[in-house]
Amino acid sequence: MLNRERLTRTLIDLIRIDSPTGAEDAIDAHLTRQLAALGADVLHDDYGNLIANLPGASAAAGTPPVLLSAHMDTVEPGRGIKPALDGDTLRSDGTTILGGDCKAGLAIVMEGLAAAIASGLPMRPVQVVFSRAEEGGLNGARNLDFSLLHAAAGIVFDGEGPVSRICVGAPAQNVVQGSITGVAAHAGLEPENGTSALLVAAHVLTRIPLGRIDHETTSNVGVLNGGLKRNIVPESAFIDGEIRSRSQAKLDNYTGEFYRVFDQIGRLFPTASIDVNIRSQYRAYQVPDDHPALAGIAQAVRQIGLHPVFETTGGGSDANVFFEHGIAALPVGIGVRDFHTTRETASISEVLDGARLCQAYVTAS
Repeated sequence: MLNRERLTRTLIDLIRIDSPTGAEDAIDAHLTRQLAALGADVLHDDYGNLIANLPGASAAAGTPPVLLSAHMDTVEPGRGIKPALDGDTLRSDGTTILGGDCKAGLAIVMEGLAAAIASGLPMRPVQVVFSRAEEGGLNGARNLDFSLLHAAAGIVFDGEGPVSRICVGAPAQNVVQGSITGVAAHAGLEPENGTSALLVAAHVLTRIPLGRIDHETTSNVGVLNGGLKRNIVPESAFIDGEIRSRSQAKLDNYTGEFYRVFDQIGRLFPTASIDVNIRSQYRAYQVPDDHPALAGIAQAVRQIGLHPVFETTGGGSDANVFFEHGIAALPVGIGVRDFHTTRETASISEVLDGARLCQAYVTAS
């Protein structure tokens, strides 16, 4: 049976374990112990992703497992979090994130499985994947040993808002990185003998399409740095950005446009050299309304008395990588809002709804 007090305690305990990207060992050990206590067979792949197997009831013999997934890492500032419960709302003290992304997802899976096992109802076989290094590139999922997975469908507990929100489409992302080498010179004595790498970068930024391009395509440059001192014409500059689209054709088109701009600016500044690298980080997915994986999740949402809402998103998640490997695992909301900010909150009632969904999903016939 679902237990609100236990769920709240689980969530707060998880939040108090620091797990910024690259420092997931402590929370991994905690979750490993908890899953083993539920009777799961827990293992890790070479990247350190946690994979747990629960065989299900004998009545479900021969049934393929379903996947339950969340990620173990958080963004910064995420160390020394002090969670405080105000009625139904959990928040930090304002100096850090809360870490509800994705600690609420982890808590949902743990409470949902505990309740399903305690219910005595026949369970479907379950594979749990708690990934590392999701933030900033889905690196855990991209390095996941998929030979260890046998699920064909499942749920990724990593969406914003209520659990009834099911993400049916997400964009692909290409990472754009440009290294510019100009010519250094003394800015006061001989600036005409220099070529400013930052000026070259500025020309690039004024010509590439940035921001909201259309309803399914965006681009951004999040990092521009270079130079040493104010009196030196800067010799080097670095641009780090991205292009996203739910349309692969549009993504390819704007990727080509970025390359063309870098080439044009390179010809405009012949004394500078530009090395640009655009690579795929993850691919898009879009499922139709009649997709069987979507139908299974929607049925479980209705079973707990909620109305499923199908939405697309501009963000990526481990679901993108699962789809690339043939696993239709769709993200749902985890009761958290204002991801990646110090204003982040979690609604305990909505996190509990997530656990109810998890239980309903793994005990569905």
